[in-house]
This record gives sequence, C-alpha cells and structure tokens, in this order.
Amino acid sequence: ANNGGRKIGIVIDSSGSMYDTDPYNLRILAGEQINDWLVTSKEASGSKKEDLVTVVDFDDVATLLYPLGDPSGAEDTFKLIDSMGGTYIAGGVDMATNELTKAGHDPTSNRSGIVVLTDGSDSDTATLIDSINKCGQLGVRVSFGFLTYDASYQDPEVLTAILGTGGMYATIDGATAQNSFVNLMIVHGLTGNDNPSSNSASTLVNGLSIASVMDSSGSNTLTYTAEAKEKLTFQITSVNAGDLTATANDANGKTLGTASISSYGYPEDLVVTAASDGDLQLKIT
Repeated sequence: ANNGGRKIGIVIDSSGSMYDTDPYNLRILAGEQINDWLVTSKEASGSKKEDLVTVVDFDDVATLLYPLGDPSGAEDTFKLIDSMGGTYIAGGVDMATNELTKAGHDPTSNRSGIVVLTDGSDSDTATLIDSINKCGQLGVRVSFGFLTYDASYQDPEVLTAILGTGGMYATIDGATAQNSFVNLMIVHGLTGNDNPSSNSASTLVNGLSIASVMDSSGSNTLTYTAEAKEKLTFQITSVNAGDLTATANDANGKTLGTASISSYGYPEDLVVTAASDGDLQLKIT
C-alpha cells in the first residue's frame, strides 16, 4: 500500500557521458516515474499522508533543482537536466541528504530514501562511500539505478555501502529495464518503513541486473516468475564473494542446471529452460 509520509531525494546524473549512454533520457523518465508515484498534498487523505521530495542533479558539482516540498511542484524540474560536465555523485547524495534532514520535517530515520540514477563511477569513490554510510547512520535508504550497456558495475565498496542502507542496486540497459527498476524498487521499499525486512533484493526481473549479498550461511536464493518453455539466461558475477555455484530449480524443486562462477569478477551464464509456469529459484552458494 502507498500510504505516503516519506521524504525522498531523487538524484540524477547530468554529466557529459549521459549524452551517449542515455540518449533517450531513461534516467530522467525513471526520476519522473518515482516522483509521480509519490503522494501529493492533494492526494493525501485519511491514513494516506503527503510525501515530500527533493530533486538534485550533478556533474562536476551538485545543483538543487527542487527543495524539499510537494511532489506536484517538482514535475517541471526534470526538464532542466542536461548532459554536461563530470561525475561527482557524492555531491548529489550530500545535497539530497541536507534537504532530507533540514529542520521542520522530522523525523528522518526509516521514512527517508535517496534514489541515484547514473551511468558512471564517482570521481571520488572514498567520499561517495562516506556519504552513503552517513545516510545509513541517519536511517536514509539509498538505491542506485546504474545505466550501462555492458557487464560493468560500481566499486565493490560502493555496492556494500548501498546494500548496507537497505537500498537496492540494479543496472539498467534499456527502456524495459528502466521501468522494471522503478517497479522493483517500489516493491523493495524506497524507505525502511515501506519494507523494513528488505535488506537485499531477491526478485529477478527480465532485463534487469541486481546486486545481492550472501546471507550468514553463505548462500542466497533469488526468485524469477517463469513461463513454461521459457528459455532463460542468468548471468552471474562474483564481485567479492569468492568462488560460487549457481543452481536453478523449478517450482517443483527439480534442478534445471548449475554453473560455477569464479572469484575473478568475470560473468558466467547459466542457461536453462523452464518446464512449467511458476517461481523458479536461483540458489547461489
């Protein structure tokens, strides 16, 4: 249920590389989708409370496009985002954090989240990690949508910091994946209050790559809703989890295939065909 009461920061990359990696402005469309989903003051009634949003873009520096306020007033600000300059993600995260924590809109913890939409690595990774960890300490959930057309991903320490806030990280390689990212992130929970137990994404969606952590037992189980006779290719990379084994089981528990993944960070494919409709489980050990 969308009961509102959140404070959300939408942080969008406006660096020069976006001209090539995001020619259709998918990151801007994703930002608009998130903003549209939030509860405006006019929509708030009864148990449904108004959300607040701030919009920030960044290149070499961060720019506050919309101070914390009613989502209905933020709609036109997305048109101001261009594609020029460098990539200082930490500046965007810090500016959004300052807006979410400014006086007059307490509390912050567990009702706040930041969504970053970018195609690149920060020019200052150490500062970005510190910025994300600060969000975690404040109870602000940080999620990343990473626009890429290859198998690249963020620095492992950045991934760890993002997942440590309870947020999700996914790569977006096209319009379908962009829409899936927004929907999956909403299910995952923009804030801690939206989904307190969701510390790692566990749902797989066609065309979307997600980052997930191993549990205390050294394993992880991901779920994909398959159709009968659907041919599936799961591409798995061990970022910093050592050598892994991936096993795909159908809805009846039958093993469809296995694959070994090396610790060297190279992606490995597990190709299977679903025997029937239902939830297919991908177990990583």
